[in-house]
Amino acid sequence: MERLNTFANIPIKVVETRPVDHLAIAKSLLTEILSMLSHLLDTGEAGVLDLRALPTLGQEGYQFLKDQLGIGEVKAQIQSFGRSEIQETAIAGIWWVSHYNQDDEIYTELIEVNFFPEILKTPRDDMVLSQTKLATLVKALVESS
Repeated sequence: MERLNTFANIPIKVVETRPVDHLAIAKSLLTEILSMLSHLLDTGEAGVLDLRALPTLGQEGYQFLKDQLGIGEVKAQIQSFGRSEIQETAIAGIWWVSHYNQDDEIYTELIEVNFFPEILKTPRDDMVLSQTKLATLVKALVESS
């Protein structure tokens, strides 16, 4: 006779889970950001936190982080495939970078610890093209004089 497997004989243990402490997560992120800032100053190496990769941060933790970092003096906006906003926080070297899709919904949100946000640096290939363009312009101006 074939014996059927059943779950009746498997012991089940109920584990209670505590609610996520969003503020504790945000506070630990501030500690991580401090560590990244120290590392930047010691080595010159930038760091990035992807806030969208931290679903346990929650709206409460997100707002706490935003409030604690504050708003600095520099803000930039880029219009490309979608809009990108770069906001310096009140803490120098800490940048809040938000990328939006074509429907103007946030799809990536980063905290970048850097002297200058990477997205605002001109790519070398673009500068090479600009050099050629400017050389052509200068040559044309010289020849027309």
